[in-house]
Amino acid sequence: MFTVNGKELDYDIFDVDKADAYERAMNVVVEKMAALEKEKDGMSFAKAIRGQCETVAECFDTLFGEGAAAGIFDGTLNLKLALQSFQELIEGINEKKKEIEQMAKTAKAKYGGNRAARRAKK
Repeated sequence: MFTVNGKELDYDIFDVDKADAYERAMNVVVEKMAALEKEKDGMSFAKAIRGQCETVAECFDTLFGEGAAAGIFDGTLNLKLALQSFQELIEGINEKKKEIEQMAKTAKAKYGGNRAARRAKK
């Protein structure tokens, strides 16, 4: 569990299908934000904000189900809120990744390494 805009969210990043969905969603956000950046000179400030908000909202809806973004953003399209929420999502997922990295380090220290070399020392 992690918190995004005061809402508790749970995303099992260790499930391979959810990990794939997360990576795809992040790639879509990067691509769409880059496209908006290229087009920003030809669009109004409001249209640029709307595009960014909708991109982040689409990411949340993809990961947490249709309508999730409206709940997370309290039904508003606010760029600051959207970007803060997106950052909190990434930070929450990264914290979950740290958990598994620590588990892997512990397992490696306890059970890993070169077993043949350890046996030869005995």
